[in-house]
Amino acid sequence: MIYYFCYLISLLPFGVLYVLSDILCFFVKLFGYRKKVILRNLRNSFPEKTDAEIRRLLNEFYAYFTDLMLETVKTLSMTEKDFRQRMVFLNVEEIDARAENKQNMVLYLAHYGNWEWLNFGRVAFAKQKQYLSYSVYHQQSSSGFDEFMQKLRQKAGCILVPQEKVPRFLVQMRSKEDKRGFLCLIADQSPMWSNTYFWMDFLNQETAPIVGPERIARQTKWPVYYLEVKRIKRGYYTAEFKLLVEDPMTLPEKELTKIYMRTLEQQIKENPVIWLWSHNRWKRKKEDMPTNYDKENKIK
Repeated sequence: MIYYFCYLISLLPFGVLYVLSDILCFFVKLFGYRKKVILRNLRNSFPEKTDAEIRRLLNEFYAYFTDLMLETVKTLSMTEKDFRQRMVFLNVEEIDARAENKQNMVLYLAHYGNWEWLNFGRVAFAKQKQYLSYSVYHQQSSSGFDEFMQKLRQKAGCILVPQEKVPRFLVQMRSKEDKRGFLCLIADQSPMWSNTYFWMDFLNQETAPIVGPERIARQTKWPVYYLEVKRIKRGYYTAEFKLLVEDPMTLPEKELTKIYMRTLEQQIKENPVIWLWSHNRWKRKKEDMPTNYDKENKIK
């Protein structure tokens, strides 16, 4: 039911959807959606900003958040031409060359800009259409929402890989030429205690980063890219493929994760509005870490 309802809404033109977004934004502000979490995140990340500046960022985030919700719904009925116009991918020649040589890649993403539209990268630009795009997938608690998200991403030709099946998929990507592609990983969330390997400064706060992508990169020795998204104007973006490292094993352990986090941090500082501030990113504190996990683990 969720899927079909959203599909009907997606048939509306962008102009009408943005009017709906403005109306939805009014109610989001009225009810203060995750307001405490957002304000705490903003204040801790930008202690130099005044309360008025923080409040302005809160309101601008709400406005973008509702735009993002309806842009995501619009995905269900968008054409390849629509995506080419609204999400322009840069440095695609380099990616196409690697695809032609059947070279696997690791692609770092973040909850920054319209990350759902990034799933359409292969559809929108790749000359090598047989080159595959994989996205590590976490099953949603709501079955209706889970079905909606799966259909949304599969529409882009993106192959969803359940987290628990990633090791098996890596073997297939290595051994079978027709399985070659890039593995997309979002890594700006909060890890579980059992997956907390180290702490670093990120947006003025002691932060435990997710190290799964680095672990995969070091195991496979695949080149690693970061997709740098910029919002040009309402409903229009660019996404540039930026090489982080050709061979992950040339970097010291943990350095790739730090490079990703610093790259994302710089983007957020340049335009904080389009990061997902409503996520409780810093819910786990170093001082609260259970003693049985309080150790330096190796990223193998």
